[in-house]
Amino acid sequence: MAQEQKRDQTVRLPNPSAQPFVAALKTVRFFAVLFFWVTMVCVLAHVAAFVLTEWVGLYSVSEDTETGQPAEETVRAPAAWLGLVESSAAAAEPGELFPNVAPEQTTEKPSTESGEANPPAAKEPPEPKTPESGETEGTVVAAPAGEPDEDARQSRRVRARYYRGLTANVLAPARSVGILASILLAVTVFLYLQIALLGRLSGIRQLTRSLFLLLLFLATVLPWGSVFEDVQASSLYDFEQLLSAHALGAGASDDWPAAAMYYGRYLVFPSISMMLLALAGIHFAGGYSRSVLANE
Repeated sequence: MAQEQKRDQTVRLPNPSAQPFVAALKTVRFFAVLFFWVTMVCVLAHVAAFVLTEWVGLYSVSEDTETGQPAEETVRAPAAWLGLVESSAAAAEPGELFPNVAPEQTTEKPSTESGEANPPAAKEPPEPKTPESGETEGTVVAAPAGEPDEDARQSRRVRARYYRGLTANVLAPARSVGILASILLAVTVFLYLQIALLGRLSGIRQLTRSLFLLLLFLATVLPWGSVFEDVQASSLYDFEQLLSAHALGAGASDDWPAAAMYYGRYLVFPSISMMLLALAGIHFAGGYSRSVLANE
């Protein structure tokens, strides 16, 4: 029992003081925390990009918005498109529908029996009717009614392109910085473990767990596609590949293996990486408290 209690207690060096090791561990811990948060922010940015793409629809633009063509060139009269009431334009008289066109002039053949020398003069075309204040013509002009819709489509298109460019400019450096910071974090924790072993300090178990969790995290973050052609999965994915997969409708595909691969690559894989990184940080904090705070 006495030996077990001694194992749980803080082990001190036979040297006069362990303060030099504690001071070194504090310095290493500062850089470990810095690299940890940089890596966490980069992983969270990729998870947020998938959420904004798949469920918020921040970067999606409809087909008529992409082409810039309005859905309909003309607007029908009220209730005519429902097929319930006959269109006023269809029921209008020719003179009312085309006010500037005169109806056919009908002339009577001169009667030879009556002996009239001159035939009756043709009737003058009626003056075009101008709609009064309470009347409306049968045709509806499409331009005034379509201007708000066109402006809304144009604003959505500009907004989607702006956020696409902004996200691409953020995720491109975040991918490189995240990979570099994750490697530096693993190296920093390894140096911390070596100093703790050299100083015969406590917290070795927690620090060892943290190091191996970081190694698993590196396995999910590193771009293995540059080494293995068949392996393209990475938590810090390329944003253009996400947009291409989303445009193909991989998430809403009827082929469930393709949908599973889509969500697994761009959502589940980064989530697992984030959980591994969080667990590594928790174990590192426990090892720091046992190796440094207990010796102060």
